[in-house]
Amino acid sequence: MSYRTVVIKNRAKIETRLNWLVIRGEEEKLVHLSEIGTLIVESTGCAITTQALCQLVKNNTSIIFCDEKHMPHSQLSPLYGNHLTSGNVKRQARWAEERKALAWQEIVKQKIYWQAQLLDRHNKSDSAKLLYDYICNVKEGDITNREGHSAKVYFNALFGQGFGRRTDNEINSALNYGYAILLSSVAREIVGAGYITQIGIHHINEFNYYNLASDIMEVFRPIVDTYVLNISDYENFKSKVTAVLTAKAEIFGKEQFLDATVRIYVRAVLHFMEGEGEMPKLDKIHMFLPEES
Repeated sequence: MSYRTVVIKNRAKIETRLNWLVIRGEEEKLVHLSEIGTLIVESTGCAITTQALCQLVKNNTSIIFCDEKHMPHSQLSPLYGNHLTSGNVKRQARWAEERKALAWQEIVKQKIYWQAQLLDRHNKSDSAKLLYDYICNVKEGDITNREGHSAKVYFNALFGQGFGRRTDNEINSALNYGYAILLSSVAREIVGAGYITQIGIHHINEFNYYNLASDIMEVFRPIVDTYVLNISDYENFKSKVTAVLTAKAEIFGKEQFLDATVRIYVRAVLHFMEGEGEMPKLDKIHMFLPEES
């Protein structure tokens, strides 16, 4: 099972040799392809062979390319991640609105719960209590936008009054970097299961290639927030945030890395949307929020 996140920060030539990824920079480094879950090409001075790209995609590796500011810019995904893709996509386009509403309700409840848990940990009990109250009022499809209301309370409590997600600052840079890694992991599992990321449950932006991944990743955002909150030196935030997929989580009674938990959760959501089984409830998922550094 793939478990490593490989980050290439400096100019290098990237190729494959047998079943190894070969990174030729100041030194030559080798990583076995089967170990790589996510590859982040941070430097625009890198050259990667098409053979390497094909091999990585065949191994279901998520590949993220960064821009000149070293921030995630694009992702490479396979056109066909599963031999059942055509049939799955036909059904995906016809997913029942009632199931979408139920799925989004549960996703929002879980996201707000873990936001409240994080606030509790940092002695923001008043704000946490407000979020716990919101959970009880999340309706199907979250038609009263409890997610939006909780986000304002949550981020102001976590990062200070007046903090906004649209502001260009080091905190948002770190959050965006972590969210991009998480989005990539979720998108990889969706495609690997034979579905497409464009058709979402709640997100329907025609310019968003990752609507469905944007939906499902919401549950796990607070883990990224925890890593960012624990950063003391934002000049070197990327190495800490990159570790998010190695955080521990428990789903259906089994403890494992977050990357594996994401895989199981994605499959469970997809099965629910197909009318098979139920959405994972709050008591089925436990995330071990990283301790303060």
